[in-house]
Amino acid sequence: MPKRARTKDQYSHTTLGALISTIVFLGMAAWLFLEALSLIGQAPPLQIGGLFFSGFLSLLGALRLLIARAWAQYRKGGGR
Repeated sequence: MPKRARTKDQYSHTTLGALISTIVFLGMAAWLFLEALSLIGQAPPLQIGGLFFSGFLSLLGALRLLIARAWAQYRKGGGR
């Protein structure tokens, strides 16, 4: 059975792998934020800042599907 040809703007993120990686990114973001909060006053500020930054990047990773969808909508001109 031949696969459907996808257009450049049509991209499906409904796979089980995408769901699992989103949950993992969200869990890591929560853990990194909580770890940074627990180390305030005990660790160097650079280490705490690095944990917050890593947590932020993990949160962006968890939201990557929403970001991609919003970016595609913006590129189509729907954001105006």
